[in-house]
Amino acid sequence: MSAEPLEPSPPFPGPGGEVPRTVEGIGERLPEDKRALFVEQVEAAESDADLDEVMLVWWGQAVLAQDPGREKRLADARAGRDLVPLSEVQRRLQRREDAG
Repeated sequence: MSAEPLEPSPPFPGPGGEVPRTVEGIGERLPEDKRALFVEQVEAAESDADLDEVMLVWWGQAVLAQDPGREKRLADARAGRDLVPLSEVQRRLQRREDAG
């Protein structure tokens, strides 16, 4: 018997831990409009490597779908509302890097 977890840890802390890295877990957490494409790609995977790639991409989509404010932020960005200048993003990244 092994003490290893059944699922690998997410690569970062946050909502990703709530999405199991399984076909069922990912499918359940995708929006309906994306679920059919996910299932289609899973079924079309011809090798383990292909399936791994599909799972990686769609797991990320499922994690992002758990963010309740995501759709509004996407709509705002597409409409050009509440944008942050690149210089401000660079300043914040530099400050974070300087803080260690």
